[in-house]
Amino acid sequence: MMILTSAAAFALLLGAFIFFVLPRGRVWQRATSATIFLVLIGVVYGGSIELLSRPKPLRLEWRDAAEAKVIGATMREGEAIYVWLEVSGADVPRAYALPWDTQMAQQLQNAMQEGQAKGTEVQMSMPFEPGLDDREPKFYAAPQPALPDKNYSGGGTVVFHQQPSSQARY
Repeated sequence: MMILTSAAAFALLLGAFIFFVLPRGRVWQRATSATIFLVLIGVVYGGSIELLSRPKPLRLEWRDAAEAKVIGATMREGEAIYVWLEVSGADVPRAYALPWDTQMAQQLQNAMQEGQAKGTEVQMSMPFEPGLDDREPKFYAAPQPALPDKNYSGGGTVVFHQQPSSQARY
């Protein structure tokens, strides 16, 4: 709602500015156009600062990513699911607002609990595609990383340990 109001005010102010800036405008028209321009700069600056602190609706995202790391999340029932995502290739994490969906909220909550129990991070698959397939979870706990391979043929000597015999010698 606020974005729509800001956009309408921007268009009206810009139209008024263009209308008053005529090549043969009078002094009062030029003064009015300069005042409108200064007001326009203030509105755009103030509006952009306000928008910087808000989570971006996921439907407005233009980037494409196969998956993203969920850094944090909070849910407001009936309103939205707010997630803080780290997308590969992006230099900083970003805040997004997903429309409220009970099933997706439950998936996120389960993935966060599972990730905390296993000590892994939570991932979001294809975060910027709406997807109509409800069978695959959108949120999941990342699997535990594989252990490093053992180097059996490292060129070193192999040491065998023999268990002491059950009969003790004194």
